[in-house]
Amino acid sequence: MRRTGVFVAVLAVTLLVAAAGTAARPAVTISLSRPSVVYGGSVSLSGKVSDNKAGETVDVLAEPSGATSFSTLGSVTTTAGGHWTDAVKPTIETSYEAKWKSETSSTVTVKVRPLITLTLVHLSTGTFSTKVTAARSFAGKFVLVQRLSSSGVATQKKVILDTNSSATFSVRLHQGRSRLRVVMPTSQTAPGYITGASKVLTINR
Repeated sequence: MRRTGVFVAVLAVTLLVAAAGTAARPAVTISLSRPSVVYGGSVSLSGKVSDNKAGETVDVLAEPSGATSFSTLGSVTTTAGGHWTDAVKPTIETSYEAKWKSETSSTVTVKVRPLITLTLVHLSTGTFSTKVTAARSFAGKFVLVQRLSSSGVATQKKVILDTNSSATFSVRLHQGRSRLRVVMPTSQTAPGYITGASKVLTINR
């Protein structure tokens, strides 16, 4: 009976020591303010170090689409409670990690949409221009011109982009109000980008 008691006591001490060792292991977390962004926009990264101290240095690492490894983007300093934040502006789909001491956080990924503009050129002829902007060219890719109405969304035409990732096209406008937008599907934006869309343009005729 005494041996059993000693064994239980030793086991309890061993478990407490193991738990203490696990709790003491440094750790750093990372999270995103939003999972996707339009080209040119920024995303806030944030996290926390396990010692809850201010003044700790956290390295932010990035791996853009097409890269084969992470590289250090910069460093930030923790504030009260061990919290840290950093603003990043990915130009293409990018994964991020945080490193503190010898520990590395989990990985988070920001997806990027190309920036698409739609502009009315001539009302009388229903002529418009569109341009797709990102970190690479979309020459030869297509966009879809869509009309939005109370009954839903209807694709009016497919437009091929020129060497400047832009195009000029005409759409038949009805009397009254027309609401148009340009959409570029992932089949045309990939790799590195997801579906993008312009703001809806309202035309009164």
